[in-house]
Amino acid sequence: MWKKKENESPTSLPATPSEQPRTPSAPRRADRAVIGPTLRIRGEVSGEEELIVQGQVDGKVVVKGQGVTVGKSGKVRANIHARSIRVEGEVRGDLFGEQEVIIEASGDVEGNLIAPSVRLENGSRFKGSIDMESAKQPAARPMVPPAGAPGAAPKPPQPTGDDSSSKPTPPAPGQPPLRP
Repeated sequence: MWKKKENESPTSLPATPSEQPRTPSAPRRADRAVIGPTLRIRGEVSGEEELIVQGQVDGKVVVKGQGVTVGKSGKVRANIHARSIRVEGEVRGDLFGEQEVIIEASGDVEGNLIAPSVRLENGSRFKGSIDMESAKQPAARPMVPPAGAPGAAPKPPQPTGDDSSSKPTPPAPGQPPLRP
C-alpha cells in the first residue's frame, strides 16, 4: 500500500514553481499581507510586500518598494510610507507615496499627501495639504526680494570721487552678476 515507486527519486522537487520553497529574504512581487477586519495592531508595521489593511492599525506603516491599500473596512491612525498608497477606508495620518497616492470615492483621509502623483476620486473626503514635488526635482531656491523691497538687503554705500566710474557696482545678494 505505501510501497515506493521505483522510478520516483527520493528527493523529487515540486512540479510547479509556486510549490517550491522560497527564501524569506527574497519576496516575490505577488506576495501580499492582509490585516483582516477583526485584527487591531498597535505599533509599527513594516515589510517589503504588498499590504492590504481591512482592520485597524495605530502607529506607523512602512512598506519598502510595494503598495499599501487601506480597504473599505480599514481604519489607520498612522503615517504610511510606501511606493503607492490607495485609500478606500479611513486614514488619520500623513501619506508618503514614492509614486502615487489615490483616495477612492469611499476614502476618508485627514492628513498630508506627499507624492509625485495624487488622485482624489469624486466623493472622497480629504482634509490636509498636498505636496506633489517629486524627490528627483531639485530643491527650490529661496526667493530673494528685489532691491528696495521691504526685507531686501540694503545696498552698500557708493564710494565718492572720480574712481567710482571705473569700478562697477557689485550686484545685490541674489542678483545676477553685471556684465561689462
